[in-house]
Amino acid sequence: MKKLLIVLALASSLFSAELTIASPDGFKLYGWLEKPKNAKKATPIILFAHQFGADHAMWNSIAKEFNDKGFATLSVDLRGHGKSISQNDKENKVVTDARMDHIKEALVQSDKKVGFANIPQDLRAWLELVGEDDSIDMENLYLFGSSLGGGCVIPLLSDYDVKALVTLSAGGLQALADDTEIALSTSMTKELFIAAKNDPLGAAKRSLDYTQKSISGTALIISGNGHGGVLLPQVKHFIFSFIANVK
Repeated sequence: MKKLLIVLALASSLFSAELTIASPDGFKLYGWLEKPKNAKKATPIILFAHQFGADHAMWNSIAKEFNDKGFATLSVDLRGHGKSISQNDKENKVVTDARMDHIKEALVQSDKKVGFANIPQDLRAWLELVGEDDSIDMENLYLFGSSLGGGCVIPLLSDYDVKALVTLSAGGLQALADDTEIALSTSMTKELFIAAKNDPLGAAKRSLDYTQKSISGTALIISGNGHGGVLLPQVKHFIFSFIANVK
């Protein structure tokens, strides 16, 4: 894989830092690294990948709670989202439409514009960056993703010895189908796939499918028709319990 240009916007020794990387196809990507205060040894790290049409801020509340529990967190704006909308010095952002019945078409149009299949490569570059920080314990790596981000973190299981993976309403890109299946069927990572029973984008069925294909996966299907981040208040305690019991 072509090595990405890595630029630190602030010194990584700080508790909080805004970071940037440049992708091979010209996106300037932004991420925010938060470290627990008063840590006396290298800390575990959680990578957060948000859902379509959102940005890194959707994870702020739970990320802060994990910081308080001694985890470093890296929350990124995926290509075409948030601050990550400059490609080759020109604006290129996703097509957003808040109406659920229009989201599928917005996803298709946005994929053509920004190239969602490149997101796993972007995420690998982020992990390469934080892996250079001696205060981060990459042997204790956790992956979190919601919807689009949930589908895009799964292929990383083939590249890293991940302690645990958590997804909310996990998406699935056809272009990543083979990589996803290989990752699930070969990784020993503990995985938690969360979705609402009546998810409007089919995430419940997809989460069950991912669980069946995985070696150590668990599906949590809850009542309702919520999608992605709206599920967090309802399932947060399950997530904390799951992470606490990962060995």
